[in-house]
Amino acid sequence: MPRQVARLEIASSEGLTKVVVVDRTPFSIGADRSADLPLPAPGIAPCHAQIVLFGGAHHLVPHPSGKALLADGKPVPEGGIALAHGTLIDLGPGSPYTLRFLLQGVRADDREDRLVTLMEVARTITSSLTVEDVLKRVLDGAVRFSGAERGYLFLREEKCLVRWRRGSAEDDRAEVSLSVPEEVAATGRPVYRDVAAGDPGQFTTDSIVRLRLQAILCLPLAIRQDIIGVVYLDSRKRLPHHQPDLHLLEALAGLAAVAIQNSRLVEERVRAERTLAIGQMARAVVHDLRSPLSSIRGLAELLHERAPVEDPSRPHLATIMAEVDRLAGITGDLLQFSREAPPLHRSPVRLADLVRQTLKPLQPRLQRSNISLALSLDEEARASVDAARILRVLHNLIANSLEAMRGGGILDIRCRRSNGSCLLSVRDGGCGMPEEVRRRVFDPFFTHGKAHGTGLGMAIVQKIVDEHGGTIRVESAPGQGTTVELGLPAGSPAPVRG
Repeated sequence: MPRQVARLEIASSEGLTKVVVVDRTPFSIGADRSADLPLPAPGIAPCHAQIVLFGGAHHLVPHPSGKALLADGKPVPEGGIALAHGTLIDLGPGSPYTLRFLLQGVRADDREDRLVTLMEVARTITSSLTVEDVLKRVLDGAVRFSGAERGYLFLREEKCLVRWRRGSAEDDRAEVSLSVPEEVAATGRPVYRDVAAGDPGQFTTDSIVRLRLQAILCLPLAIRQDIIGVVYLDSRKRLPHHQPDLHLLEALAGLAAVAIQNSRLVEERVRAERTLAIGQMARAVVHDLRSPLSSIRGLAELLHERAPVEDPSRPHLATIMAEVDRLAGITGDLLQFSREAPPLHRSPVRLADLVRQTLKPLQPRLQRSNISLALSLDEEARASVDAARILRVLHNLIANSLEAMRGGGILDIRCRRSNGSCLLSVRDGGCGMPEEVRRRVFDPFFTHGKAHGTGLGMAIVQKIVDEHGGTIRVESAPGQGTTVELGLPAGSPAPVRG
């Protein structure tokens, strides 16, 4: 009878996926630090459950102090239930963790089992067309197939790797050896380092030593020659397969890359079709609204001018005019977003001049809101842009920053030259955004934290930047403010007149 090794695959809402070995009986699970698997989190009792080996099988036994357990969606009785390979364990309401019980025979001829596992993982990855769901399944599948303790996913954004985080919470304390993902992204070749084996020529970085890693496995996500991301796996113990099937893992990574790309294309198509439908509807609505809005505004203004200063109706008339102006602004946003953009009128423009032009009428509001400016403007940073449209971009970005800094703070605006392009950034010290909001910030009609927002400001910003062939990047975190950086094509310097 071959010896079998039991493991628990743990996936958390914080984006962390790891595998632990069930190396004793009973094996305790709970929030207490002394548990064999400590999971300090809301909804988990100090002693929540145990995995006990008897009769040649592993059993999940709930603790009286723990909440109701589910195994493959069914309640676990007080006496426990036998666990089979692949059983999903739900620790109860409020728990941020999902466990999967894995049972693997340690034998030389287990290749057939691994192929079956690979097929199951591949089927799971390709059964969804939602980008976030596909990314989650790719990471979970890689951890499951490799037997690693932890897994992380890095996606390429422009020229750098950005770690993908699952769910609303960001586990910034989880440290990763970044040198390996960067190497794989640069070479396009997988890397497997069995640190415990001490292979000749294998170098060890400070982060590998500090994290006490024994095995690192890193795979490129590639579409032809284009690296779109990297799967990073590591473990403080040797992997169950000391010589992992790299060609099988590369095939899995290739399939994962195709699934990610396909899901992105589907979402882009859906977004384009939705935008077209919204645009057609918006043009019809705006056409019917403009005439009555103009009449209401004109009559309210006429009555306001004729009313004596002490007339109690004057504030109400002023409110009517302000609200009509707000509605007119919304209709303008709808038209700006929905209509086909006219040709760009490009010219080399100093970005510093556009920044100052945008800020000049905002000075009274900045003073009232106790917001100070920190400007770092390269006077020679000229971009080939349509000045009027970039002014609109700056207005939208700065307006968002002011909304986020209701308690005051520092508004940092910078522009500089960089490798044939111009970079323009707006950074605020406001409330910031959680990750799920940041991902949707360019979605039309999506608004967050604004009482009167239309949800079109950032969609218009993205549209204008795309028209210029530029790039836009948003970084934000709750309590840490937001930074929006634009990359715009550089313009020729102004001719020197002799």
